[in-house]
Amino acid sequence: MNLSIPILICDPNEEIRLLLKNMLTRHGYFHLIEAQNTEEILRVISDNQFILIHKRLLNEDLKKSLSTKKNFLIISQTEDEDTVNLSAFFGVKHLISFPYSSKSLILRINNLLNH
Repeated sequence: MNLSIPILICDPNEEIRLLLKNMLTRHGYFHLIEAQNTEEILRVISDNQFILIHKRLLNEDLKKSLSTKKNFLIISQTEDEDTVNLSAFFGVKHLISFPYSSKSLILRINNLLNH
């Protein structure tokens, strides 16, 4: 588990970003960056980050940027066919949908970081 990798938390809802931030800090992740919209994400995205992104924020520009990255997890309200297909397009091995526990979120992040 590499706790030094910066995690970019991308969600339009401030309360969700805070919830995710609290979950991650409780498990030792302290290098956290927040973004609330696609423009902010594109401005702060870097090669060495793990990206935790809500499905609603994905647009064509961001899809292009993410297609070259391996370390990201899409958060979705449901695991509908559209979300599963989108995840497969990006090669995402782990998709997480609401409701999820902090334990399941941390396990999926750790699995992606260790592969």
